[in-house]
Amino acid sequence: MNATDPAVARRGAVALFQDSRKELLSAINGLSPEQMSAPALDDWSAKDLLAHIASWEEHVVSDLARVQRGHVPALAAFQESDVNTWNGLLVGLRRAFPLEQVIFEFNHYRTALLDALGSLDDSAFASGYVPSTLAICAWHDKEHAGHIRAWREREGI
Repeated sequence: MNATDPAVARRGAVALFQDSRKELLSAINGLSPEQMSAPALDDWSAKDLLAHIASWEEHVVSDLARVQRGHVPALAAFQESDVNTWNGLLVGLRRAFPLEQVIFEFNHYRTALLDALGSLDDSAFASGYVPSTLAICAWHDKEHAGHIRAWREREGI
């Protein structure tokens, strides 16, 4: 098989995406509700990190629908210099959510994202927005899994 084949690229991107989620779930495994709500990364808790990831994936789901329609994805205009402003806003909107709601949205938007990926043609995985966005989402899971693991180690959890 040719590694540049879009079907191969799809499988590889989705596998990376799913493996990174397993890593994040492993990092939070066994945490109590109280531990999930304790500051882990500056003033963000593991709960806040999950809400943060879900909020970004909520936007990606909308963008994948745009891609499927042949439209420009909104996040294509995102500037890295705006990341702290976005993150503060997105988490701030969800800080009052109870843990159960955060976990629901964390799972819901990942499922919606996987469903949206399933509706795309293989050609969408060849290059451009879809594979780069999946790589960012996978990196995002891994980055915050590392933050949670480091916090657990510091706290002896």
